[in-house]
Amino acid sequence: MRWQTFWAGENNRKFAKKALLWTAISLAVLYPLLSMATHNIRIGLDLQEVRCLPWRVYLLELGRPEQMTKGGVVAFKPRDGLMGPKFEGRLVGKMIAGVPGDVLEVRQDVAYVNGKRVGELVLLPKLHAKPGSYDRRETVPAGKILVLGTEPRSYDGRYWGFLDQSAVIGSVKPLF
Repeated sequence: MRWQTFWAGENNRKFAKKALLWTAISLAVLYPLLSMATHNIRIGLDLQEVRCLPWRVYLLELGRPEQMTKGGVVAFKPRDGLMGPKFEGRLVGKMIAGVPGDVLEVRQDVAYVNGKRVGELVLLPKLHAKPGSYDRRETVPAGKILVLGTEPRSYDGRYWGFLDQSAVIGSVKPLF
């Protein structure tokens, strides 16, 4: 009988409807978030002014991908001075541009992978490097990948070489 009295008032019905709606919204938001937390999926934000990839929000799935394929985006934490002290131990995402057997050629400060132009080395002045100082021809060795950013000012494998596949800690899906 008591519940019949509760539902009798107009204000009580409005309150109950709002409470039900907010409960449903809360569950709809919390369930995917809790599910992601238990499945090693994270949302990443890139708030840097100068980025290496054009997106700002990413879905990061922790765990090394089964296959490292060209065009995929991977996450890693640079170590042993690979990218210098500024990036040491920080989470970095780059696109896979070369896999074992591919050829990286830098000639006249322009990088090519298997003969296809992938970008200029526009950071030479910032790195205090002379034109041509990064010119080389190398084959991506087994166990390594070439990772690049898609933005011109990306500090990537054009400059510091190949990334050990064991350094990859996850795959990245750009959201927006």
